Amino acid sequence: MLFFAEKITIPLIRRTNKKSVLEIGSSYGNSIRPILELGDVKVGIVDPCVDADLAAEFGERITLYRDLSLAVLPLINESYDCIFIDGDHNWFTVFNELRIIEERNLLNPGGMIFVHDIGWPYGRRDMYYQPEAIPAEFRNPHAQQGIQKGQRFLVAEGGFNSGHHNAIKEGGPRNGVLTAVEDYLKQGRQQYHFVKDWREFGFGILLNKSTHNDWKMANALRFGIFKQRSIDPLMHEWNKMIYGLRTSAAANHVRKLRDFVVR
Repeated sequence: MLFFAEKITIPLIRRTNKKSVLEIGSSYGNSIRPILELGDVKVGIVDPCVDADLAAEFGERITLYRDLSLAVLPLINESYDCIFIDGDHNWFTVFNELRIIEERNLLNPGGMIFVHDIGWPYGRRDMYYQPEAIPAEFRNPHAQQGIQKGQRFLVAEGGFNSGHHNAIKEGGPRNGVLTAVEDYLKQGRQQYHFVKDWREFGFGILLNKSTHNDWKMANALRFGIFKQRSIDPLMHEWNKMIYGLRTSAAANHVRKLRDFVVR
Protein backbone atom coordinates (compact mmCIF):
# COMPACT_ATOMS: atom_id res chain seq x y z
CA MET A 1 0.00 0.00 0.00
CA LEU A 2 2.94 2.34 0.59
CA PHE A 3 3.76 2.27 -3.13
CA PHE A 4 0.24 3.45 -4.02
CA ALA A 5 0.17 6.02 -1.23
CA GLU A 6 3.07 7.77 -2.91
CA LYS A 7 2.00 7.27 -6.51
CA ILE A 8 -1.77 7.59 -6.40
CA THR A 9 -3.62 8.23 -3.15
CA ILE A 10 -1.67 11.24 -1.89
CA PRO A 11 -1.80 13.01 -5.28
CA LEU A 12 -5.54 12.25 -5.43
CA ILE A 13 -6.16 13.54 -1.90
CA ARG A 14 -4.33 16.74 -2.75
CA ARG A 15 -6.06 17.15 -6.10
CA THR A 16 -9.56 16.60 -4.72
CA ASN A 17 -8.98 18.37 -1.38
CA LYS A 18 -10.04 15.42 0.76
CA LYS A 19 -9.92 16.08 4.50
CA SER A 20 -10.69 12.75 6.18
CA VAL A 21 -9.43 9.20 5.71
CA LEU A 22 -10.38 5.89 7.29
CA GLU A 23 -7.76 3.15 6.94
CA ILE A 24 -8.75 -0.48 7.55
CA GLY A 25 -5.52 -2.35 8.22
CA SER A 26 -2.60 -0.13 9.16
CA SER A 27 -0.05 -2.44 10.79
CA TYR A 28 3.06 -0.28 11.33
CA GLY A 29 1.46 2.86 9.90
CA ASN A 30 3.84 3.12 6.95
CA SER A 31 1.21 3.96 4.36
CA ILE A 32 -0.94 6.29 6.47
CA ARG A 33 1.94 8.35 7.87
CA PRO A 34 2.58 10.28 4.61
CA ILE A 35 -1.11 11.20 4.56
CA LEU A 36 -0.98 12.42 8.15
CA GLU A 37 2.07 14.46 7.26
CA LEU A 38 -0.04 16.46 4.79
CA GLY A 39 -1.05 18.36 7.91
CA ASP A 40 -4.77 18.96 7.46
CA VAL A 41 -6.24 15.46 7.04
CA LYS A 42 -8.12 13.75 9.86
CA VAL A 43 -7.52 10.00 10.05
CA GLY A 44 -9.26 7.00 11.57
CA ILE A 45 -7.45 3.65 11.80
CA VAL A 46 -9.13 0.27 12.22
CA ASP A 47 -6.66 -2.44 13.20
CA PRO A 48 -6.62 -4.83 16.18
CA CYS A 49 -2.82 -5.00 16.06
CA VAL A 50 -1.68 -1.52 15.02
CA ASP A 51 1.92 -1.16 16.18
CA ALA A 52 2.84 2.43 15.49
CA ASP A 53 2.00 4.88 18.26
CA LEU A 54 0.54 7.33 15.79
CA ALA A 55 -2.05 8.71 18.20
CA ALA A 56 0.63 10.09 20.51
CA GLU A 57 2.44 11.70 17.59
CA PHE A 58 -0.49 13.24 15.72
CA GLY A 59 -2.89 13.86 18.61
CA GLU A 60 -6.54 14.69 17.94
CA ARG A 61 -6.19 14.26 14.17
CA ILE A 62 -6.16 10.49 14.57
CA THR A 63 -8.67 8.05 16.05
CA LEU A 64 -7.65 4.44 16.69
CA TYR A 65 -10.17 1.58 16.66
CA ARG A 66 -8.30 -1.45 18.01
CA ASP A 67 -10.57 -4.27 16.90
CA LEU A 68 -11.54 -6.30 13.85
CA SER A 69 -13.10 -4.23 11.09
CA LEU A 70 -16.42 -6.07 11.06
CA ALA A 71 -16.80 -5.39 14.79
CA VAL A 72 -15.78 -1.72 14.57
CA LEU A 73 -17.41 -0.43 11.37
CA PRO A 74 -21.02 -0.79 12.60
CA LEU A 75 -20.11 1.38 15.62
CA ILE A 76 -18.42 4.29 13.83
CA ASN A 77 -20.58 7.41 13.76
CA GLU A 78 -18.39 9.53 11.49
CA SER A 79 -18.12 9.58 7.71
CA TYR A 80 -14.99 9.95 5.62
CA ASP A 81 -13.87 11.33 2.26
CA CYS A 82 -11.64 8.31 1.59
CA ILE A 83 -11.67 4.76 2.91
CA PHE A 84 -8.71 2.40 2.51
CA ILE A 85 -9.35 -1.35 2.67
CA ASP A 86 -6.17 -3.30 3.38
CA GLY A 87 -7.02 -5.55 6.30
CA ASP A 88 -7.90 -9.23 6.27
CA HIS A 89 -7.50 -10.36 2.64
CA ASN A 90 -10.48 -12.66 2.21
CA TRP A 91 -13.87 -12.63 0.53
CA PHE A 92 -16.02 -12.60 3.65
CA THR A 93 -14.22 -9.69 5.28
CA VAL A 94 -13.89 -7.44 2.23
CA PHE A 95 -17.44 -8.06 0.96
CA ASN A 96 -18.90 -7.19 4.35
CA GLU A 97 -16.63 -4.20 4.85
CA LEU A 98 -18.05 -2.75 1.63
CA ARG A 99 -21.59 -3.66 2.66
CA ILE A 100 -21.28 -1.98 6.07
CA ILE A 101 -19.63 1.11 4.59
CA GLU A 102 -22.67 1.51 2.38
CA GLU A 103 -25.29 0.67 5.01
CA ARG A 104 -23.74 2.98 7.62
CA ASN A 105 -23.08 5.82 5.14
CA LEU A 106 -19.44 5.91 6.19
CA LEU A 107 -18.33 7.35 2.84
CA ASN A 108 -19.08 11.01 2.17
CA PRO A 109 -20.70 12.04 -1.14
CA GLY A 110 -18.01 12.22 -3.79
CA GLY A 111 -15.77 10.00 -1.66
CA MET A 112 -13.42 7.25 -2.81
CA ILE A 113 -12.80 3.68 -1.63
CA PHE A 114 -9.32 2.25 -2.17
CA VAL A 115 -8.82 -1.53 -2.11
CA HIS A 116 -5.40 -3.14 -1.98
CA ASP A 117 -4.49 -6.73 -3.00
CA ILE A 118 -6.94 -7.18 -5.86
CA GLY A 119 -4.17 -8.84 -7.89
CA TRP A 120 -1.98 -11.85 -7.26
CA PRO A 121 -1.76 -13.54 -4.79
CA TYR A 122 -4.98 -12.60 -2.96
CA GLY A 123 -7.24 -11.34 -5.72
CA ARG A 124 -8.64 -14.86 -6.20
CA ARG A 125 -7.39 -16.57 -3.03
CA ASP A 126 -8.42 -16.00 0.58
CA MET A 127 -5.97 -15.35 3.38
CA TYR A 128 -7.00 -15.41 7.03
CA TYR A 129 -5.12 -13.68 9.83
CA GLN A 130 -7.54 -15.26 12.29
CA PRO A 131 -9.36 -18.17 10.62
CA GLU A 132 -11.61 -18.66 13.64
CA ALA A 133 -13.04 -15.15 13.12
CA ILE A 134 -14.54 -16.17 9.76
CA PRO A 135 -17.82 -18.15 9.88
CA ALA A 136 -17.19 -21.75 8.85
CA GLU A 137 -19.55 -21.55 5.88
CA PHE A 138 -17.50 -18.68 4.41
CA ARG A 139 -14.07 -20.07 5.25
CA ASN A 140 -12.26 -21.90 2.48
CA PRO A 141 -10.04 -24.89 3.27
CA HIS A 142 -6.68 -23.38 4.17
CA ALA A 143 -3.17 -24.20 5.33
CA GLN A 144 -0.01 -22.43 6.45
CA GLN A 145 1.80 -23.07 3.21
CA GLY A 146 3.24 -20.84 0.52
CA ILE A 147 1.85 -19.56 -2.78
CA GLN A 148 3.62 -19.85 -6.10
CA LYS A 149 2.58 -17.80 -9.12
CA GLY A 150 1.03 -19.98 -11.80
CA GLN A 151 0.20 -22.73 -9.30
CA ARG A 152 -3.47 -23.03 -8.33
CA PHE A 153 -2.70 -25.03 -5.17
CA LEU A 154 -0.35 -24.20 -2.31
CA VAL A 155 3.19 -25.52 -2.44
CA ALA A 156 4.58 -27.82 0.24
CA GLU A 157 7.87 -25.95 0.61
CA GLY A 158 8.80 -22.31 0.22
CA GLY A 159 6.49 -20.05 -1.73
CA PHE A 160 5.09 -16.63 -0.86
CA ASN A 161 3.60 -15.90 2.61
CA SER A 162 4.03 -19.48 3.79
CA GLY A 163 3.45 -18.42 7.39
CA HIS A 164 -0.10 -17.18 6.69
CA HIS A 165 -3.32 -19.16 6.57
CA ASN A 166 -3.85 -19.26 2.79
CA ALA A 167 -6.75 -20.87 0.96
CA ILE A 168 -5.55 -24.20 -0.42
CA LYS A 169 -7.02 -23.53 -3.87
CA GLU A 170 -7.02 -20.35 -5.95
CA GLY A 171 -10.20 -19.31 -7.73
CA GLY A 172 -13.82 -20.31 -7.46
CA PRO A 173 -16.74 -18.57 -5.74
CA ARG A 174 -16.30 -16.47 -2.58
CA ASN A 175 -12.54 -16.62 -2.76
CA GLY A 176 -10.27 -13.58 -2.74
CA VAL A 177 -10.33 -9.79 -2.52
CA LEU A 178 -11.11 -9.04 -6.17
CA THR A 179 -13.94 -11.58 -6.15
CA ALA A 180 -15.39 -9.84 -3.08
CA VAL A 181 -15.37 -6.43 -4.79
CA GLU A 182 -16.89 -7.84 -7.98
CA ASP A 183 -19.62 -9.69 -6.05
CA TYR A 184 -20.44 -6.54 -4.10
CA LEU A 185 -20.76 -4.53 -7.32
CA LYS A 186 -22.91 -7.21 -8.93
CA GLN A 187 -25.59 -6.77 -6.27
CA GLY A 188 -27.02 -3.65 -7.86
CA ARG A 189 -24.19 -1.28 -6.95
CA GLN A 190 -23.98 0.30 -10.37
CA GLN A 191 -23.17 3.69 -8.86
CA TYR A 192 -19.43 3.00 -8.91
CA HIS A 193 -16.65 3.16 -11.43
CA PHE A 194 -14.11 0.44 -10.55
CA VAL A 195 -10.64 1.43 -11.69
CA LYS A 196 -7.84 -1.13 -11.40
CA ASP A 197 -4.04 -1.09 -11.38
CA TRP A 198 -2.22 -4.44 -11.39
CA ARG A 199 1.12 -3.23 -10.05
CA GLU A 200 2.35 -4.14 -6.56
CA PHE A 201 -0.25 -6.84 -5.72
CA GLY A 202 -3.09 -4.89 -7.33
CA PHE A 203 -4.96 -1.76 -6.37
CA GLY A 204 -8.52 -0.64 -7.07
CA ILE A 205 -10.52 2.55 -6.63
CA LEU A 206 -14.29 2.74 -6.34
CA LEU A 207 -15.53 6.13 -7.54
CA ASN A 208 -19.15 7.20 -7.36
CA LYS A 209 -20.74 7.88 -10.76
CA SER A 210 -23.16 10.44 -9.36
CA THR A 211 -21.15 13.53 -10.32
CA HIS A 212 -19.51 14.66 -13.54
CA ASN A 213 -16.27 15.23 -11.66
CA ASP A 214 -16.15 11.58 -10.62
CA TRP A 215 -16.70 10.52 -14.24
CA LYS A 216 -13.83 12.76 -15.35
CA MET A 217 -11.70 11.45 -12.50
CA ALA A 218 -12.36 7.83 -13.49
CA ASN A 219 -11.25 8.48 -17.05
CA ALA A 220 -8.23 10.45 -15.88
CA LEU A 221 -7.22 7.51 -13.74
CA ARG A 222 -7.80 4.95 -16.48
CA PHE A 223 -5.83 6.84 -19.11
CA GLY A 224 -3.40 8.78 -16.95
CA ILE A 225 -2.21 7.73 -13.52
CA PHE A 226 -3.13 4.10 -14.10
CA LYS A 227 -1.50 3.80 -17.51
CA GLN A 228 0.03 0.34 -17.41
CA ARG A 229 3.78 0.14 -17.34
CA SER A 230 6.15 -2.49 -16.10
CA ILE A 231 8.16 -2.06 -12.92
CA ASP A 232 11.87 -2.57 -12.92
CA PRO A 233 12.53 -5.79 -10.94
CA LEU A 234 14.99 -3.87 -8.78
CA MET A 235 12.31 -1.29 -7.92
CA HIS A 236 9.94 -4.14 -7.05
CA GLU A 237 12.47 -5.59 -4.60
CA TRP A 238 13.03 -2.20 -2.98
CA ASN A 239 9.28 -1.76 -2.50
CA LYS A 240 8.92 -5.24 -0.99
CA MET A 241 11.68 -4.39 1.47
CA ILE A 242 9.99 -1.12 2.47
CA TYR A 243 6.59 -2.77 2.82
CA GLY A 244 7.99 -5.34 5.26
CA LEU A 245 9.85 -2.99 7.58
CA ARG A 246 8.72 -2.83 11.18
CA THR A 247 8.96 0.93 11.78
CA SER A 248 7.90 4.00 9.86
CA ALA A 249 11.27 5.67 10.41
CA ALA A 250 13.08 2.72 8.86
CA ALA A 251 10.67 2.65 5.92
CA ASN A 252 11.16 6.36 5.26
CA HIS A 253 14.92 5.95 5.40
CA VAL A 254 14.94 3.03 2.96
CA ARG A 255 12.48 4.80 0.65
CA LYS A 256 14.82 7.80 0.38
CA LEU A 257 17.74 5.48 -0.29
CA ARG A 258 15.70 3.66 -2.95
CA ASP A 259 14.81 6.90 -4.69
CA PHE A 260 18.45 7.96 -4.72
CA VAL A 261 19.75 4.62 -6.03
CA VAL A 262 17.00 3.60 -8.48
CA ARG A 263 15.65 6.87 -9.79
